[in-house]
Amino acid sequence: MKKLLVTFFTILFCLTSSVGYSKGGNYKDTDWNMTFYDNAGFPSDVGDKKNLRWMEENENKFLRFSLHNKQVGKSASDDKKRMGAPYWERAELKQVGTFEKKSTYEINFKFRLIKGFKNNKEYIFQIHGYNTMKCNAPIVMLQFKGKKEKRLRLFLRQFPSNRKDTVKNLIKDSHWSKYELSTKSSKRIFPKDIMNKWTTIKFLIKFDDINGKLDMFFNDEKIEENLSFDTLSCDTPHIKFGIYRAGNNKKGNVLSVIDFDKFIVNKIK
Repeated sequence: MKKLLVTFFTILFCLTSSVGYSKGGNYKDTDWNMTFYDNAGFPSDVGDKKNLRWMEENENKFLRFSLHNKQVGKSASDDKKRMGAPYWERAELKQVGTFEKKSTYEINFKFRLIKGFKNNKEYIFQIHGYNTMKCNAPIVMLQFKGKKEKRLRLFLRQFPSNRKDTVKNLIKDSHWSKYELSTKSSKRIFPKDIMNKWTTIKFLIKFDDINGKLDMFFNDEKIEENLSFDTLSCDTPHIKFGIYRAGNNKKGNVLSVIDFDKFIVNKIK
């Protein structure tokens, strides 16, 4: 009887895990100096709709994220209506550890769009401040958005000048400074122009107690300089990357696929 019960629960575990999601796995490559983990889980970890895979090309290893229509994220708020969307789709990894306040960092990584990014509000990179559910707000975000043709934009959090208000009110009354990113050769950065090409991103970012400064480089070209952002005193800044986007009950979202590699982060001072 005991053997039958063990067998039953083993089969049950295998069945539920195959249709559910993994959680807690660590991800790091030999040419990265950062470790990331699956903090929320993925909508699918098996089959054709698996959200994250290690890939290899020309003896180089990298991560590939795929997000299909209606793959609602596993974070607590993803299945709820918010910010103009009926739900949110998500496949992301989170940094192990956090950045220190009163410190400056150089953040380097590469990404390559493989397919899609024709949907509204698709985020590929965040510096998030989550500490607790009451202290939970992103600080920096890279997003593809546009009415017709999507384009790459940088979002920086700004809080009200009265920083003595409650954290809840500060988050509620905050807004985003939005930057339409461009290079010397292009007024806008469209997915079609960088599709299937490795793109290098570098941030020089300084975190103070309740604010900071940022420079951004795109393929080694400085495209933004000395931009200001705000943080909460309770923030614990950290990287999140992958695909995070608004759900769409009317038309649905098309499949988006993106590769990431070469995460190198160094503390400058």
